[in-house]
Amino acid sequence: MNLSCILFLTVTFPFVGLSADPLLSASASTTSSAQPALAKIALGDVLARTSERNPELLALGLGRQVADGRVDQAGLRPNPTLSLALEDFGGTGQKRGADAMEVTVQASQLIERGDKPARRVVFAEREREVTQASFLLRRSEVLASSANAFAKVVAEKARLSLAGEQLALATEMLASANRRFQVSAASASEVARARAAQASAQAEFRRAQASAASALSALAVSWGGTAAEIGEIKAELRLPEAPPSLDQFQSVLAVSGNPRLGLFSTIISGQRAALELETARGVADVTLGAGVRRLNEGPATAFIVGFSMPLTFRDDNSGNIRAAHAQVRSAEQSLRAAETEQRAALAAAHAEMVAAHALATALRREALPAAEEASVSVRSAFERGVLPLIDVLDARRALIAIRREISDAEFAYATALVRAEALTGASFTETKALFDRP
Repeated sequence: MNLSCILFLTVTFPFVGLSADPLLSASASTTSSAQPALAKIALGDVLARTSERNPELLALGLGRQVADGRVDQAGLRPNPTLSLALEDFGGTGQKRGADAMEVTVQASQLIERGDKPARRVVFAEREREVTQASFLLRRSEVLASSANAFAKVVAEKARLSLAGEQLALATEMLASANRRFQVSAASASEVARARAAQASAQAEFRRAQASAASALSALAVSWGGTAAEIGEIKAELRLPEAPPSLDQFQSVLAVSGNPRLGLFSTIISGQRAALELETARGVADVTLGAGVRRLNEGPATAFIVGFSMPLTFRDDNSGNIRAAHAQVRSAEQSLRAAETEQRAALAAAHAEMVAAHALATALRREALPAAEEASVSVRSAFERGVLPLIDVLDARRALIAIRREISDAEFAYATALVRAEALTGASFTETKALFDRP
């Protein structure tokens, strides 16, 4: 027997102030271009648009170009130095004027020791990996937010549908009370109660309309667009017979990896590369020079050769090396703490999924049929004149309250599933299946 809990929602958006006309929005090249309204949009479409057009992700994506430039720069050798020196001129006596002036032209080259260029390149490459890992983490967070926004739209449309049913019932009950009052079968107080119930239902319906429109706008913001780009959403929220097990998420985590842990791992690699670079900087470089000197006394020309090297008995970069060692150890401890935190977060998300699934299933199997039966029974008794109008309204409100609880539980399940998949670094496969359309 299929025990799946199914809520089918066809979502359209004829709200006041929301147009289906195409609007301008950001494109992947960060320039504005006309984007047509999507007649129908699914969660996969939302995630694809968010990944391609979200302004924050587009900006972060440029960080790779920045990192590439730094890698290229890190591998460059120091430029040679050309110097010109004029000596023994403009003095007094025999040094008056330029008679005794000497001209020296010299070229010098810094020779880096300790394999500094290669270690700079490695460090720049590790920094590029950190940039990419940071992008992947933020991308996962943005996509999770987008998936939650999609689930919110579906949930708000469910609440709007329930509010519409309540309003339709209240309007029908008011008409019935007016008819009964005209034939003296109902009192003026019964008509007043029916009018009050309709006014309350109308207010609730308007609040639900506003919430649905707000949720739609928040969804479009995921890709830097507007609600006018969305024509219609069709979503079928399918709760499975049982939620995925915690072991299933952990096995996915072992393959794909948690984005946050991936970032910490690349940070550790970067800190180790920084330690190697600081160690190399502790090795003194040498400067070699060669040139020509023109002597006016003679006159004569001579070659010169130079060599210089700093004496490192005062500064051998040991402080920076110790600091780099400490940063490596700190990054390793941060990774261990993050591992513990992410395992706890995954367990909490899974527990929330299980609880929401159990609540939605119990309400749909047990409470909903009983409430539906009670509503039908009370309505029949009212039409026979056995029960007053207020009992019909109360029974219907109880039924709608249960259906709203089911919708809320299913929404809680969806958001917990999104969080679990974001933690495992997956591509939201289970969440897409949850909102799968036939």
